[in-house]
Amino acid sequence: MVRTPEHHLSSARSAAVINVANAVNSTLELDELFELTLSESIRAIPDADGGALFLYDQPSGLLLCRAYVNFDEIVEQIRLLPGESFTGDCFKKRTPILLSDRTEILGYPSPMRSENRRLLNHSMARHPSNNSYRAMSVPLITAKGECIGVMTLNGFAEKGTFSVSDVGLLETIAGLAATALERAALYEDIKIKNQIIKSMIDYQQEQLVNMNSGKGPDVMLEQLGAVIGKPLSLLTVYGEVYNSSSNPEHPKPLHEYLIRDGRQLLGKLLIYSDSRTGLRQTDDYFIQQSLLFFALEINRRSAMRQAEHKYKTELMDHLMKGVLTEDFLAKAESLGLDTSGAFLPVAVRIGNVGAVQPVDQLMKQNEIASFLELEVSRAFPGSLVVLRDQVYLLLLSVRPEADYKGVYRRLSAIAEDIDQFSAVTKGGAITRFGAGRLVRRIEKLPEELQSSIATLKLMEETGFSGRIADGSQFLLERLISGSGKEVRSFIDIYLEPICTYDREKGTELAKTLQAYCRNLQRPGQAAKELHIHTNTLQYRIKQISRLLDADLADPEILLNLQLACRLAGGSGYLQ
Repeated sequence: MVRTPEHHLSSARSAAVINVANAVNSTLELDELFELTLSESIRAIPDADGGALFLYDQPSGLLLCRAYVNFDEIVEQIRLLPGESFTGDCFKKRTPILLSDRTEILGYPSPMRSENRRLLNHSMARHPSNNSYRAMSVPLITAKGECIGVMTLNGFAEKGTFSVSDVGLLETIAGLAATALERAALYEDIKIKNQIIKSMIDYQQEQLVNMNSGKGPDVMLEQLGAVIGKPLSLLTVYGEVYNSSSNPEHPKPLHEYLIRDGRQLLGKLLIYSDSRTGLRQTDDYFIQQSLLFFALEINRRSAMRQAEHKYKTELMDHLMKGVLTEDFLAKAESLGLDTSGAFLPVAVRIGNVGAVQPVDQLMKQNEIASFLELEVSRAFPGSLVVLRDQVYLLLLSVRPEADYKGVYRRLSAIAEDIDQFSAVTKGGAITRFGAGRLVRRIEKLPEELQSSIATLKLMEETGFSGRIADGSQFLLERLISGSGKEVRSFIDIYLEPICTYDREKGTELAKTLQAYCRNLQRPGQAAKELHIHTNTLQYRIKQISRLLDADLADPEILLNLQLACRLAGGSGYLQ
């Protein structure tokens, strides 16, 4: 019995199917499998000159070109909707389509969109006809009955034809290819998952190395940003802020992750992104792993800060009590205090941070506190900052030759900078600075440190409108409510510079000031008491004004000088 080609493949076509089967089963690499399937199909069908293999992409809902023969590479840019052109129609209907001539191709009822038509024409420009004379498409249907794509073959030579048997052969090849593609896709999926697992393990090891080597959160943040491909920020409750090198275009983050140690909040991880490039499923793993490493690193740094703070607090407690042991300066130097110059003790309180949530309030307050420490270290290198009973005690290290007015101006600049920083960050903090006097001998520090705290308290109790003040602005308040120590401090502020000058130069400025204050309306009488000319009296008064850096024509200054002289006379201060 003669076997007709309608029911049985010829021996040549059988050999072609065997060759295709061997080829597609020889590899599990998807790209190689695409190329082999297409090239072997063209070899098996004599009048096929080229072709393309399209796979359906679930996320986009489009058919994408994954392999091509005898087309320009621009064909890879074609994106077909199911039902678009005969290729898309083949996928949608899951049935083969045979177009025997050019008229059928050009007149196909489901036209191609203009952009895809332009790309197709460009990809066939290498052929004289700029079109194909025949075409056929068959669906790629797996053993599970799922249509995963389409294979289309074209004939660019005018002579030749595609027959029904050619379509049958291509269907057979497509069935083999679909099964092989399904197997290869499973292999590819396993390979990708293995790569992801390996990258996760490598990431863990790198983060551990970074943490153990003390590289810090900034390096760890850069590593996470490189893995997930997004700009990042890390905020800690201690006011620290870290940003990845790629600055976000929009300041508002789209993702926020809290960093916790049990129930204790340690900080926030902010991830910046746009809606077109959201987080991938695997990104969440890297983020969750990083949250753990960030928590460990923040806790480690916190433990170091607590240890340092403990030693600083002990040192400050000894100073507050006036316990100046022989090794006090050595301990202070080990904690970073420059003891080679003079000191200015300052008490600072940061309060009323305008934040709704307690967590945000804590972070804002600590952020401003960190800014305070940063500004202090910049303006006064070698200084010490200690938090004690919600008050920041500063021992500002200044040069031995520094004058008080210059130091006070620098301190005022810090107060202004903190106000501006608080406004920019919407911290809403009210920061007050109570300053003591410039101290050049370490034994004077305890008294002036207590004075700075008392000044800060008076600023708050009296509703003082400024951000910074020193003891001289509350002399009467302190004198009225104070002890003998306060009286002595009041006298020192106005008379110590004059008495020191008298001792060093052998002058009589203190005696002159006393006589001047007793005879304010009678300078001639004051000069007579001192047995000097009135011109000499005026010269000495100018010297006193320069030493005190004060205008003796100011009624308030003059009143304080009178009080100081009266109190000094009664206490034997000027003897």
